Amino acid sequence: MFKGENLIGVLLAGLCLVIAGVMIWAMATDRELTYNGPSWLPWILMVVILGGSIWGMAQRFRGRRDNPGSGGAQWPNPNTGQKSLLDRARGKKDDQPN
Repeated sequence: MFKGENLIGVLLAGLCLVIAGVMIWAMATDRELTYNGPSWLPWILMVVILGGSIWGMAQRFRGRRDNPGSGGAQWPNPNTGQKSLLDRARGKKDDQPN
């Protein structure tokens, strides 16, 4: 489940959980959070996040252009016989039609 290509998603989900916890704590204790770090750090983070987003979109669109009609990766791969989480939760068997 946690392969190399999923690592960034897991890290971002963990970061969001930590930030949500801190924000809920601040609201529950009625504290005001302030940033006291260097003024250049938010700008660098913004450039990295926006640059990464643009790069990812460019990679995705380039993949579609190089292989039209593919629509990108599909999970679960129907050739491997894997079932989706929803199909497993419903208890669908392999021989049942969708």
